[in-house]
Amino acid sequence: MRLNAQQRAAVEHGEGPLLVLAGAGSGKTRVITARIAQLLDRGVPADAILAVTFTNKAANEMRERLGDMIGRETAKEIWLSTFHSFGVRFVRREAKSLGLGTRFTIYDQGDSLGVVRQLLRSDAKADRPLDAQAILSRISLWKNAMLEPEQLRPKQDEYDQAAASIYAAYESALEQMHAVDFDDLVVKPVALLRKRPGIRSHWRGRFAHILVDEFQDTNAAQLDLVRLLANERGNVCVVGDDDQSIYGWRGACVENILHFEQHFPGAVVTKLEQNYRSRTPILNVANAAIEGSRKRPYAKVLRPVRGAGPPVRICALSEPQEEAKFVASEIRKLQREGTDPGEIAVLYRSNTQAKLLEEELRVAGIEYRVFGGTKFFDRKEIKDAIAYIRVALNPRDELSLRRIINTPARGLGAQSLGHLTEYGAAHRMSLLRTLENARSVESLSARAQASAVRLAEAVESAGKGFRAAGLAETAASLLRAVGMLQDDAAQSPDAKRRRANIDFLTRSIERLEARSGADRGALFRLLHQIALDSTESDEREADGRQVTLSSLHSAKGLEFAVVFLIGCVEGVLPHARTTDPKITDASLADLEEERRLFYVGVTRARDLLYLTRHKDRVARGRIVKITPSRFLDGLPEADTEGYQSSESRELGRQEVADMAKALLERLGATDA
Repeated sequence: MRLNAQQRAAVEHGEGPLLVLAGAGSGKTRVITARIAQLLDRGVPADAILAVTFTNKAANEMRERLGDMIGRETAKEIWLSTFHSFGVRFVRREAKSLGLGTRFTIYDQGDSLGVVRQLLRSDAKADRPLDAQAILSRISLWKNAMLEPEQLRPKQDEYDQAAASIYAAYESALEQMHAVDFDDLVVKPVALLRKRPGIRSHWRGRFAHILVDEFQDTNAAQLDLVRLLANERGNVCVVGDDDQSIYGWRGACVENILHFEQHFPGAVVTKLEQNYRSRTPILNVANAAIEGSRKRPYAKVLRPVRGAGPPVRICALSEPQEEAKFVASEIRKLQREGTDPGEIAVLYRSNTQAKLLEEELRVAGIEYRVFGGTKFFDRKEIKDAIAYIRVALNPRDELSLRRIINTPARGLGAQSLGHLTEYGAAHRMSLLRTLENARSVESLSARAQASAVRLAEAVESAGKGFRAAGLAETAASLLRAVGMLQDDAAQSPDAKRRRANIDFLTRSIERLEARSGADRGALFRLLHQIALDSTESDEREADGRQVTLSSLHSAKGLEFAVVFLIGCVEGVLPHARTTDPKITDASLADLEEERRLFYVGVTRARDLLYLTRHKDRVARGRIVKITPSRFLDGLPEADTEGYQSSESRELGRQEVADMAKALLERLGATDA
């Protein structure tokens, strides 16, 4: 593998801590994989190497590269995963020490929100409805900062007070339901390693070397986990870019990378500054933009390998609708000139900006995908089906049971659920046990009693089936018994689509069974992986015919030949909340982080970059003048050009013909 001098220094580093500051497009994945191969050449056992990334996609890509370099079987032996996937393995192995059995459930973001909403509904102190997401965000930040409920300081903010008041109840609810949330997958291992020296010594002895990718995105708990797992020689290699730290709002601490030498004394620091992605004008604009940041003790200057290219186009449009029209018009022009649609991306600060853009792209007949859209396992019918399977495997999972108690409708709505809950509380019964005894709940109608008993019987029968019969057969029988699988030929297209999705889920379980046998543990692992996957953006690859629309946060790690970065105005980028935060905000927006976000957007472009803005907008019936983003100030004139929009020119004959043809094709596809 060819490496430049900076990359080689990182790869060939010997013992002790190493910080690799990898600029955008500088080949950091190549460095990590080459370093792992180097460690293996030195005789380090594959299963003594822990490599941690932030997304499953990154982990899979790294494993593929390693497989090509060192062989598939050796690559499989390496502990290569996300922080949270590692946490799942740790929690499974230490379940007894953590007070968990093997039959625990992992709650994803939606599940955790459900717990919070339930607690808020039962909180008599609440004066008015509160935003459950804002409450959950605060609890998540506290957990990742390793703060227990009793360690919280009194807060004046209404949302801080509400979150503090239910934090302990939230943790208790998870424990009662034999569940862990996403944060627990790091927090619980850290707490156990801190408290139990013997367990800490065992895990430290497992890993001779630890490598961490995207270290600038780690939070306090993740840093603690790395420190607790590191052996006495401090063989920790972290790779990251402080200039791309953009997740402070969810607890990431850029200080982790900035203070690495304090956390790991004697660390060697090396920089990767040769950029293999972008043309010179794009890099000069990126360097100028990030120079305005105050937090840069490890300042880097990206140096181009690919050479000259067209200047960055700075485009000022009259108002947001015209900005969207301009982008659509330019994309049509680029396509006519031969640019693949899959190599074009439109990036924005907030998802709300996509609405006008989608409208104009549809009018222009331009196919597009919205990156970060609904994932398969986030579809309602799939989450419902999984909830049934969860309850059968873990009868204590009351949250999942509440989700499906009246899905499909069976006469157990809110009022009936209230009667069941009251009866269960009075007789100290779980909700599932209450369903079994529903005929004793006199406040229920006879129909509701019968429905409750049938539901309990179906779930309990499946629980036994998962232990004694086939996994896929049992899952299908359960879903059929509760009415999730309908074979009605007169079903609507939507109902048929939902049925097809559920069939796909049962086939997934069939494939799992073919690989692992009728092993309940394998089914638990599948459900755990589904929960982990739900935290990531939709990672389906573009088919080459669709333009990508993405928020700046979702675009991190991606690259395109042509990038439009829209909405470069004050109040959008940087976001208005940097100066005017809302009470629901769990953390204050950071102007420095907004600058880094702009830098991330710029460095997604390989060949051509557009920075667009609008001059005014309509608010409450009047025209409001808009200030250009401060991030456009000071960009090098030699590498930028003021690019005139086509908003005032008439459409050419060919352009009109192309638009009409595309629109007719789309209408024909819809009719078909």
